[in-house]
Amino acid sequence: MKREILGKSPPVKAMLDMINRVAASKTNILVIGESGTGKELVARMIHDVSPASTKAFVPVNCGAIPENLIESEMFGHRKGSFTGAVSEKGGLFEAANGGTLFLDEVGELPLNMQVKLLRAIQERSFRKVGGVDDIKVDLRIIAATNRDLEAAVQKGTFREDLYYRLNVILIRTPPLRERPGDIRLLAETFLKKFAAKQGKPTSSFSPEAMAILEKHSWPGNIRELENAVERAMTLESGPQITVQSLPSFLKSESQAAVDLAASSSSLVTGDVLSLPAPDFSKGPINLDQILGDVEKVYLQKALEHAGGVKRKAADALGITFRSIRYRLKKLGVEAGDGDGDDEQE
Repeated sequence: MKREILGKSPPVKAMLDMINRVAASKTNILVIGESGTGKELVARMIHDVSPASTKAFVPVNCGAIPENLIESEMFGHRKGSFTGAVSEKGGLFEAANGGTLFLDEVGELPLNMQVKLLRAIQERSFRKVGGVDDIKVDLRIIAATNRDLEAAVQKGTFREDLYYRLNVILIRTPPLRERPGDIRLLAETFLKKFAAKQGKPTSSFSPEAMAILEKHSWPGNIRELENAVERAMTLESGPQITVQSLPSFLKSESQAAVDLAASSSSLVTGDVLSLPAPDFSKGPINLDQILGDVEKVYLQKALEHAGGVKRKAADALGITFRSIRYRLKKLGVEAGDGDGDDEQE
């Protein structure tokens, strides 16, 4: 099955370019990124477009294996090598021979296992637990983590030599907040998938629902967006995903933005700028929206003071002309033509 990383934003294009450039080699790769950003999908795509695509792709979550079983899981064991070893067993390194071994959450490995992993990666050989013979393998190692491994190295919880052995090529999966232009594409793709899965006729989002999705910062990234779309699809019975079917935290966030927008005209009373106290009992607030509204008030007041001349308004705010022009465009603040000097740099 062909796997595809969806997105047209610059961060995604840069990541896809790197994937295509490194796929042909067997160089070790470290994929870093927040939870839910698709690190395993990146690893699978590298494998799928590599010469080893017909061989095995073996994923392992390093944080999910009990510490006393990690070595056996990785390298296998001989019969009778420990209590419970009733037969000989192959490990993940053997299973991935000729293909790709994906070490997810590699930062969770205990130090004693890091030493053994380092040797196996360097020598491309290992010994089974209880064994004396070296077993050679030919595979690619792709590791991934949402931890700051450089900080872990400084703290002594991750070996520096293993870090540099894994980090030959570094690929970063961007969080969804850095690629907001991809939210619509992702949401519509998930909608199509879940509509087919659930056998429902729902085929689109209402404009209001999509606007809410595109404004949310998605701290859980793509996984959180996918879960939100699946929930909405499950609850929706009509042809469109409506606001009512979205998760409650999104609806609360949207209502808070509406309330703030409705009160924006009264943010300034005389010479006093008034802001409502944050009410977290209704769910997360949208800090970027709140700060944007405050910034909009200051821009509007500066323009009024400057008679609509952007350069004078910029001087009043202590910012550059280039900066005020960018901010006005970003926040959608209308400004008059002023004295015509606005095209000068």
